[in-house]
Amino acid sequence: MAKTGDTSITKTQAVNFARDATNMAELSCDKIKGFHLVKTQKGATWRLRYTDFSGKRRKLSLGKLVDGTSDRMKAVDLAQEYRGELSKGKDPVAEITKLKAKFKTDSELRETRLLRTYLEGPYKKHQAKKKDGGRHTLDLISRAFSDLLDTPMDAITKKDLADWQEKYRIGNDGKIRAHSTTVRSFSALRTLLRHAVHSGTIASDPTTNFKLSSEADEDKEKRLSGDSPVKRRMLTSQELTGISQGIALYKEELINKRENSRKHGQANLPTLNNLAHPHWFFPFFRLAAYTGMRPGDLYSLNWQELNLTFSRLVKVPNKTRHHGNPSKLDLPLDQNITEVMDSWHKQLGSPVNGLVFPSPANGNKMDKKAHIRHWKSVLQLGGVTSDIDFYSLRHHYISKLVANSVPLFTVARLAGHKSTKMIEEHYGHLAPHAAAEALSLISGDFVNEILEERTNEKRL
Repeated sequence: MAKTGDTSITKTQAVNFARDATNMAELSCDKIKGFHLVKTQKGATWRLRYTDFSGKRRKLSLGKLVDGTSDRMKAVDLAQEYRGELSKGKDPVAEITKLKAKFKTDSELRETRLLRTYLEGPYKKHQAKKKDGGRHTLDLISRAFSDLLDTPMDAITKKDLADWQEKYRIGNDGKIRAHSTTVRSFSALRTLLRHAVHSGTIASDPTTNFKLSSEADEDKEKRLSGDSPVKRRMLTSQELTGISQGIALYKEELINKRENSRKHGQANLPTLNNLAHPHWFFPFFRLAAYTGMRPGDLYSLNWQELNLTFSRLVKVPNKTRHHGNPSKLDLPLDQNITEVMDSWHKQLGSPVNGLVFPSPANGNKMDKKAHIRHWKSVLQLGGVTSDIDFYSLRHHYISKLVANSVPLFTVARLAGHKSTKMIEEHYGHLAPHAAAEALSLISGDFVNEILEERTNEKRL
């Protein structure tokens, strides 16, 4: 630490100089070669002047004059340090320039290693090769790991991942997430990180030695008991009746609103009376109820996938489209749903291709929540007060198939699943007698032999 006696410039001299000197005037130190105070427009600055090893004169700023106390001693410290560097053959300016360049390079490299940067840059380009442009995977990682997006990928620690799992186990709605969802999200991140290693962006994958903890029995019990009885079930006869009534009343309501608008100064609006479907929601609802399809799959459904000529619907669900070997829906359409969709097709002008449910405003794909307000109106008009959402149509679809002894493998295929695991876990309780019925098929195989043994025993 410098002492006041290390410089000939006193505090009083410095303050007076800064107040009275002309611009760019210098107050030199007699004890440290090249150390001086230079007058500036807004005060004064401590500097060190020296000649480098090529003979070029250099100037180093050592800080601004504040009150001539700590700032003066700090400047003296730096001046002595840099003079010491020069005596050892080191150029202070060159060293500082090198450090600045290194800092800039490190900052730029750090930026390229951020999870967000890699996700939105190189990995987005990589995912673009996939059929859906990798949108599902990119969105999944972005949502699931939002707290880590601004962290360098190679700086992610085991603690970060453990903390993430603990936080992620609870969904935004406060309910326990399925462990399979956590595994799927983590696997998506791990695949990205391995791609980053392969591209040379980071040296190693920080998830290599990390293993997700298994789902706690308590979590599984809460998740299943909190969801299955309420939503993963068949709709009651009262709910079905209410929905049917709500559909009819909502259709009537929309037609009446249109006619009222036509009578009150908007005669240019087309009438809805002569249309088979006064709104896209009605065929949307009918197809959802018949196929059990997810709303997202209905919004992206096109006329090549819905083949009315052969009364067949063939589609790869959006949820599995990004998989290497995705599942596929292949559903026959009965006469009723074929007639509904055929009338909707004609109402749209019998298009050869394009979306089955395009936006009425611009013909593009609609928002994934566009059906919600219409569904709420249907429930309200139908007097349905139970807590069911549009997705309940899918739960009803699967539940009814299981409850009517349709083989679980068939149910899985009709629902767009590759295996029966999810069906067994969430809907298996609807077929409690399936095992007994299956065993009854072989229970009589050895009846004759058993009866013969009993007869022989009686004889003896």
